[in-house]
Amino acid sequence: MQPNGYGSGQRLNASHVVESELEHLEWAMRQPMVRLLNARYWQRRVLEVKCGYELTAQQGVRIEKMLKQLASRPG
Repeated sequence: MQPNGYGSGQRLNASHVVESELEHLEWAMRQPMVRLLNARYWQRRVLEVKCGYELTAQQGVRIEKMLKQLASRPG
């Protein structure tokens, strides 16, 4: 999801949208990785949320945890 363009300067404040995205990403990362949806794909999705929205402290912790998990996976 690219609400305002990946890496743009403006960030949206939509906590409920972020929560939905984080829940989906956390669920998806528990599933077996397939070639098309590899660690790089999920890392990009997580970074889009991180860069596209203003996060609460708790959401930031969840994002960092996901990025650490993805860094340890191949692909």
